[in-house]
Amino acid sequence: MSEVLYTGIHTFSVPSKELVFEYIVHRPFTENGYPHSIIVVQCPGWGLGSEYLENGLQDLWRPGIHTSTTSTNGYTVVFFHPRGTDGSSRPPASQMSSMPDLASDLEDLRQHLHLEQYPVLLGHSNGGAIALGYAEMYPSRVGKLVLLDHQLVGFQDKRLLLLEATRIDPLYQDAWDSVLDRQTGSDDEFTTSVRGMWPLYFFDPQQYVPELLRAIGDRKLSVWCYQAQGRCDKELLHPMQMVDRLGDIQAETLIIFGCEDMICGIGIAERTAKDIQKSQLITYGECGHFPWIEKRDETISDIRKFIERKE
Repeated sequence: MSEVLYTGIHTFSVPSKELVFEYIVHRPFTENGYPHSIIVVQCPGWGLGSEYLENGLQDLWRPGIHTSTTSTNGYTVVFFHPRGTDGSSRPPASQMSSMPDLASDLEDLRQHLHLEQYPVLLGHSNGGAIALGYAEMYPSRVGKLVLLDHQLVGFQDKRLLLLEATRIDPLYQDAWDSVLDRQTGSDDEFTTSVRGMWPLYFFDPQQYVPELLRAIGDRKLSVWCYQAQGRCDKELLHPMQMVDRLGDIQAETLIIFGCEDMICGIGIAERTAKDIQKSQLITYGECGHFPWIEKRDETISDIRKFIERKE
């Protein structure tokens, strides 16, 4: 196993982009982590980081620790921090943080890891959009693609009107106050605002928001990342390019979505699955934006089955 995949925090530089990138590797204690067992996880570009994913998906490299699964395989899991997040540097200009920009960075990571292709590329939410963009831009470089409640840049699920209806629901009223009073003057203000919004991401916020907060920890969210990425994606020259290129994806693709996801909307999952030739869509009822929290056993089991399935 190459040193670039040893357990721990790694960095590498890309001189042509004037950027340094950081990634974190977790490996099983009992396996060598050969290339076929590598999962690369693309973290969201807006500054949420990898802690919530590292805590939530640890059963992928430590099977049986938190959940019962049919497989005892442990995978080497790589969490890639996008530009401006944690130890990954900011680009010289804030105009260089669009989905295609961040997707192109995955190609730099692949080359650094000396992989012919990503055996498994996984992304959640905005991280899913970046992973999806990479699979469109470099179709032959992804073996299997896993999308968890992913964003689809350029596509809006019209059924997200469901979110508006929660304004009068006592479970979500405080969260709506945070949305309407969102502060982005500093990292501290932005972090506090987002913290108050988390109930909107769950079917059962009272039970599961505390688990998400524990997984995130005391992390401060980056206003710079949030504003730079949001602005760049809105200013794309071809705003529908991600939707238009879904048919270019060659990877076998698993799409997992919570039916009650009010942030991305189930229509995104249906639209994505429609155009990707080798796709499988799995939906969970009574589940919002974080399926491995509200449907832990099902999510980990379905990911494992997909990874280990032979074409």
